[in-house]
Amino acid sequence: MSGYYLDDLNVGDEFRSYGRTITETDIVNFTCLAGIKVPIFIDEEFARTTSYGGRIVPGLLTAAISIGMMEEVLGPSLIAGLELNGFKFSFPVRPGDTLQTIVAVEDKKLLSDQMRGLFFGRIRVNNQNKIQVLEFTQKLMMWRSPNKSGTG
Repeated sequence: MSGYYLDDLNVGDEFRSYGRTITETDIVNFTCLAGIKVPIFIDEEFARTTSYGGRIVPGLLTAAISIGMMEEVLGPSLIAGLELNGFKFSFPVRPGDTLQTIVAVEDKKLLSDQMRGLFFGRIRVNNQNKIQVLEFTQKLMMWRSPNKSGTG
């Protein structure tokens, strides 16, 4: 399931990404790059004393990885991310969890040039136990199929 154009997507369609395990390297690289020093993410001894009983993965890392996994569905037809909204982090992600992104098509609209359009989607991220850990909405600009936009 790779490389869909806007014309290939219908309201109500759902697409599932591959699974992706969150590694220690992911967490270290992300927290260093972002300058995050929150103990619940980087200090196992501290994290054991919290209600989580151990470290958790930063929510924004979970979001970033889920967005990357969407490329399998949207592929090269994606032009730009215009909006990401309503992030709901509903369950902690832990180092070693395997995530999967589910992309649901909620709406789409053609732009005036008829070559591009807007994709409105709902993203859900589940862990290996099928527990939803994150949900958000997005608005993306995408190419139409060359066969339908008059470019091919």
